[in-house]
Amino acid sequence: MTLVLFIAMVSCKSEKSGNTKAFDPLGDWEYKVTTDVSYGVITIGGKKDAYTGSMTTEVFGTLEIKALKIEGTTLTGDLDVGGTPATIECEFDGEEISGAVIAGSDKFPFVGQRAEK
Repeated sequence: MTLVLFIAMVSCKSEKSGNTKAFDPLGDWEYKVTTDVSYGVITIGGKKDAYTGSMTTEVFGTLEIKALKIEGTTLTGDLDVGGTPATIECEFDGEEISGAVIAGSDKFPFVGQRAEK
């Protein structure tokens, strides 16, 4: 009887852990720069190991995110901001995002969330 109960418990646990949905970064993420009033949208497309991305800005229009990598819940990439090389680094936390754009010694932190469909 103990063996049957143990097998039933293991089976239930396996079914629950099998329902965990993997993080999906695809879509639009609205952001606001926390050091001023700038805002925009980060758009992520493509598929795992071949993501594409862009970042809309009020001043510089739409910037392509080059060399975009998403590892786990961390996004990194390169930007050309009006002729100045910059990097974007951010972390996804469920439906929220936080990070910064770094251009030389300047750092522009931002926060945001997944855009509603």
